[in-house]
Amino acid sequence: MEATKERIRNFTKFFQDYGLWIAIGIGVAVAAGVPTYLFSQKGAKDFNEVWSRVYQINYELSVAENEGPEKKTEALEGAISEYTFLKDNLSTTDATPWLLLELGNAQYKAKKHDEAIVTYREFLARFGKHPLAPIIRHSLGYALEEKGELKEAIEQFEEIARAPESTYLKAQVKLDAGRCYEKLGELTSAVAAYKDVIGSFPESSSAKMAAYRLEDIE
Repeated sequence: MEATKERIRNFTKFFQDYGLWIAIGIGVAVAAGVPTYLFSQKGAKDFNEVWSRVYQINYELSVAENEGPEKKTEALEGAISEYTFLKDNLSTTDATPWLLLELGNAQYKAKKHDEAIVTYREFLARFGKHPLAPIIRHSLGYALEEKGELKEAIEQFEEIARAPESTYLKAQVKLDAGRCYEKLGELTSAVAAYKDVIGSFPESSSAKMAAYRLEDIE
């Protein structure tokens, strides 16, 4: 009995001596958990916010398509501004890759090719393994081509052509590479690219376009 009382007295003394530190420790643990919880809640909220705004912006852009060039330009500028705000101010969620896709495409449509290139490169740096990555790289190639940076564009197209997961783009990107070679005056490489398209994808629309280009070159 005395031993039990002694243990209770020791425990009471221990808590009196160290109770503050225990409370602080519990407080720290709770404080550490709260931001994690709040962050997860914020992430869910931001995810929904991004998709909601993307849907609304796309709707506004589709309406503007039928209202003339000025309205279309105005809508694109508004979309770019809105997408940029969302990218810079909301947390990263599963919607972020799609947000970058929409931002880059809006910049491309607005002929802001330098900005589109930056956005596409950001996507690839952050989400290089994402299923959208080949499409983004393809868009990057087009933006580089528009800028006259043809060798870099070819690099993007040929990287897609080498990627096993990009089968659905291979015919198109080989055609795109051939076109860039042709613009550079590298006709031997252009012919090889076009013949590759025809040989590998004979039934594709890209093969028909490649055959058409070969008629002009050869």
